[in-house]
Amino acid sequence: MRIIAVLTLIVSASVAEAQQVAIKPVTDLMEVMREHAGIAETNLWPGFNVQKIPVAVYDSVNTWLFFADQPPEGFSQADQDTGVYVFKGQYPLVWGNSVVRFGETWTATSVLSNYSRRTNERYTPKDLAGIIVHEQFHVFQRTKHPDWRQNDGILLFYPEETKEALFLRRIEKEAFKRAVLAPDKKEVTGWALTALDYRKERLDMVPEPFGNYEKDLQRTEGLSDYIERIARGVDPLNASNMTNGIAPAGVRDLGYWEGRWIAMILDRLSPDWKMYLEGNDNLFLEEILKSAMMDSPFSKQTFSESEISQLRLDSEKVFDEWQLKKAEEIESYKNLPGYNIEISSISSPLNIRIFEPLEIEILDDRAVFHRLIFSAVNQKGTIKVLNHPCITFFDESFRLVKICIYGLPDAPEVNQEEKKLTLKYRDISMELNYSELEAEGPALRVII
Repeated sequence: MRIIAVLTLIVSASVAEAQQVAIKPVTDLMEVMREHAGIAETNLWPGFNVQKIPVAVYDSVNTWLFFADQPPEGFSQADQDTGVYVFKGQYPLVWGNSVVRFGETWTATSVLSNYSRRTNERYTPKDLAGIIVHEQFHVFQRTKHPDWRQNDGILLFYPEETKEALFLRRIEKEAFKRAVLAPDKKEVTGWALTALDYRKERLDMVPEPFGNYEKDLQRTEGLSDYIERIARGVDPLNASNMTNGIAPAGVRDLGYWEGRWIAMILDRLSPDWKMYLEGNDNLFLEEILKSAMMDSPFSKQTFSESEISQLRLDSEKVFDEWQLKKAEEIESYKNLPGYNIEISSISSPLNIRIFEPLEIEILDDRAVFHRLIFSAVNQKGTIKVLNHPCITFFDESFRLVKICIYGLPDAPEVNQEEKKLTLKYRDISMELNYSELEAEGPALRVII
């Protein structure tokens, strides 16, 4: 399987909604940036200076640019603050918490919200400042450690979920949780050893690329999550129970949490670990953890038989509920009223542009159900599906070979003379040159 880089962006609201001009900002951005200045006084990571990394923030009214030497076209000097620039409205490249290039400069971006759409947690100005720092650390990673990248595309091929895999994932997480909360170093090390034992057993069940993906994820998203939680000053377990743990989304979530927790464990066992990683940036976090534990006394920690039994029963219950819910969700989607389009691109596969790895399900036929967003492009055209599900199929090079979209209120426009298909409906758009097209009632089959 050839691994390629896939761009994934978290989309928390429709672009159309995001571009509506609000009456007033979500919060006082200047208060957020005062909290950010306070965080800047903390030594979060060697060489990481949050006031040296540009950040663009959309406050629901305007987009503000901080710490930038040269603003892009459209930004002007803010009246009240030298060195701060403002763009009237939402700048096109700022539509989520992410990183983008402004010209040749990597820039962190943030769209402020008063709460988390995944956990419903209410955010304070300090929380919002911490989220900005999270994205700035991604810029630091890209510029200082360019090899620290995970390929989320591998989740599109994740092995079939099983009750045993879910159980091992959950008990591994519980052991790491107990390690990070343990009162003394012996117990910390004992629970960490138990967690790594379960982790090895679980990863031995999947092909090596999937285990490597998790290690990459811990080092990228896990460390950024750690930096954010330290900056915000929140509990180590903050926002760590938001999902049922089902793969593939549960695997990605686990990478955030375990990366955060391993970093916190290392803070206690080996305080100089960050400098060591800076000097040996090809290492993974669990490799540094294993080395640190060799020099640490420990008291072996184990789960009781009743705890193991309960974790297994809970995992089996969650698995069965998920299977039923997934089947109902897919069946309901396929029976939506309206037009259905099947696009086959086997002879001209499309390249993935965007998908949300936390909002996908792997189906029995290895197709992928996307709840939120998917986009792909090639020389024949583009497909973008936002805030509407779709079902995709891929070849082993992560290229799209078929996509099915159900429940479209409008039929696409077909120019038979030019053999061109066009659809624009809310957040769904496609423009494709096709070779064959068949229509039967509300169903349309297209070959490109």
